[in-house]
Amino acid sequence: MATSKIVKGTDITLSIKKDIQDRIVRFKNTRPKLVTIRIGESPSEVSYETSILKKLTPLGIECNPIVLDQKITQQKFDTIFDKVNNDSSVNGILLLKPVPKKISLEHVNKTINPIKDVDCIGLTNIAYIYQKEKGFLPCTVEAVQKIIRYLDINQKGIEIVIVGFSQVIGLPLTLLMIDNGSTVTVCHEYTKDLKKECKRADLLISATGVVNLIGKEYVKEGAIVIDVGVNNDTNQHITGDVNSKEVLPLVKYLTPVPGGVGAVTTYVLAEHVVTAFQKMSFQN
Repeated sequence: MATSKIVKGTDITLSIKKDIQDRIVRFKNTRPKLVTIRIGESPSEVSYETSILKKLTPLGIECNPIVLDQKITQQKFDTIFDKVNNDSSVNGILLLKPVPKKISLEHVNKTINPIKDVDCIGLTNIAYIYQKEKGFLPCTVEAVQKIIRYLDINQKGIEIVIVGFSQVIGLPLTLLMIDNGSTVTVCHEYTKDLKKECKRADLLISATGVVNLIGKEYVKEGAIVIDVGVNNDTNQHITGDVNSKEVLPLVKYLTPVPGGVGAVTTYVLAEHVVTAFQKMSFQN
């Protein structure tokens, strides 16, 4: 349970890290392997890739980054992906997004091995969410769930407002929150009165990628605010969707950016890779 208004990811990840290390110790001479695929040099993608290497390697997870040129052709990209997807030594595949507009992910979405799909980009794992089957959730979505559990929030009957309706975060979160008994309002670019909708929230989750979108006039007193946004401000500093200086005096809890949801997300990824390794070992 949090003892401060600012809910740091490190408060939550301590137990996750210990569990991962305990599981990996049992593997003896073999290590789980994650392959990351990045196209180009987007600062946010490079930062996430660096964070993955820094945090997962000490846990005992082998991380192999593949960096592709921005000018790569569709055919070559699909060929490289197929090689990784068919490699039995690879347990998890993480495609860093966004990818260039000219690159279609249709082939990846249709063919990725569901066990290796550790961030839920494939059609099979996405379908599992709708069907309430056991597959991997998007890492960020599961990170938000872990934060909610850490804060001991009873979701039944509370008003949750989710700002942003992406397939990766907004949509899965909406389905899961409804399933947990919450009343969920989803806001997007066509929402007529965003301030009014947000002000109703007991729990406000923002995942838009718009710097400082959520100010004090969007938040009611005593609300819990989870900031999923990862953006670069005008000084190229990483910041979230929420104007934390304005909002902090009003809220019960607030996750910071950086150091909040993102910190938990990286260790959720590690959990997924270890689980994939165990599933593949069992199959073999």
